[in-house]
Amino acid sequence: MTLITISQSLDESYTKNKIIPDVVDNFDTQGLLSIEYGPTELVTLGNTLSVEGTQKIPKIQLTLNSPTEDGKIESINEGDKFILVLTDPDAPSNSDHKWSEYAHWLVTDIKFQNTKDEKGEPEISHFIDFKNGEELLSYVGPGPPPKTGKHRYVFLLYKQDPKVNDLKSKAPKDRPNWGTGVPSSGVKDWIEKNAPNSKLLSVNFFYAQNEDN
Repeated sequence: MTLITISQSLDESYTKNKIIPDVVDNFDTQGLLSIEYGPTELVTLGNTLSVEGTQKIPKIQLTLNSPTEDGKIESINEGDKFILVLTDPDAPSNSDHKWSEYAHWLVTDIKFQNTKDEKGEPEISHFIDFKNGEELLSYVGPGPPPKTGKHRYVFLLYKQDPKVNDLKSKAPKDRPNWGTGVPSSGVKDWIEKNAPNSKLLSVNFFYAQNEDN
């Protein structure tokens, strides 16, 4: 599958499942965010996973797009920092957004271990270790209420605004509405307010629902 086909497939998934515009605006996908809760619990752009199987922090890897013919690729350099998010835009339900978005996880100032390979070329794949960052909101697994249908759980990875250093003091004061008290407010608003020049690199998401539905 060619790069452009992969990017188009990702964009189509975001639009079909209303990740765009519910959670983020249109953006240029820079790579694939692979998320693995277990050998059989892989996040694959809108598949359904069990609530029970998604309560522990998953393994996460970013694989950047290959260079295009003109050589353009998102540059990842030593010293760059990243923001990792898990958010629920369907709290308490898809039709009632009084608690959405609900912030399930927020880690800032993440640093990658290696940005160059042994030959000095840019590293394409990066395992994301949240312990190499500041965990502003600890991980809380999905907890969709009964009778509220399927919820979308959306992972986002940003290249952090290089001018911003003290995001720890900007942690949301509450998880519902990302602490704003405004229904449908979420990560996009938090980023625009606190780290406005951060660049969204990649998104992945899954669905989960309460068994009592």
